[in-house]
Amino acid sequence: MKRMIGYRVPAALLLVLGLFMAIQYYVPHPFAQRPKELILQWKQPINAFIIFLALGGLVAMHARRVVKRQERWGYSVITLASAAAMTFLGLAYGVQDDTVFADWFAYLVTPIEATMFSLLAFFVASAAFRAFRARTVGATILLVSAAIVMLGMIPAVQAAIPPLGDAAEFLLKYPNTAAKRAIMMGVALGAISVSIKAILGIDKTILTKGE
Repeated sequence: MKRMIGYRVPAALLLVLGLFMAIQYYVPHPFAQRPKELILQWKQPINAFIIFLALGGLVAMHARRVVKRQERWGYSVITLASAAAMTFLGLAYGVQDDTVFADWFAYLVTPIEATMFSLLAFFVASAAFRAFRARTVGATILLVSAAIVMLGMIPAVQAAIPPLGDAAEFLLKYPNTAAKRAIMMGVALGAISVSIKAILGIDKTILTKGE
């Protein structure tokens, strides 16, 4: 009974809804489109529930870390206090502009995010330095292409050396776009493969936590 409720029922729902959402894409009849619209309307409450569930997991994890005085538990206290404060401000005063919540978000969260991404820039520069070492033919091509694009996108360089700007635009417009589309196609094929395995019950880890 426990296995039926914990796995078979969700697997059956996943099979039915997955097949329905795949088939309705090719069936424009209202008989298939109306249930689809109803299912899509469920996204909002489901998303809200997912956020609530994630917040509960976050609070539980950090509270457990604080209670057990685990390493760096002080950061968990800051996380819990920040989450509680932002939740209170959002519920009490709303999240529109010119509210305390919006001010805290603009003057605290946004600078913190900017600082974090600024630090990430150094890691990206370090990784780029290691990747751009011309040890192989592919790395050499990557190095030359990156140098052309970086220099060609500088307005002063474009004015001084117009062909360099044209070469940078060509690299961004054609090889870069082709590579991006190839990556997107690979991601799409991977998503389709994972979805088919989940719908048919071949991949059970999505419902059984890998058991």
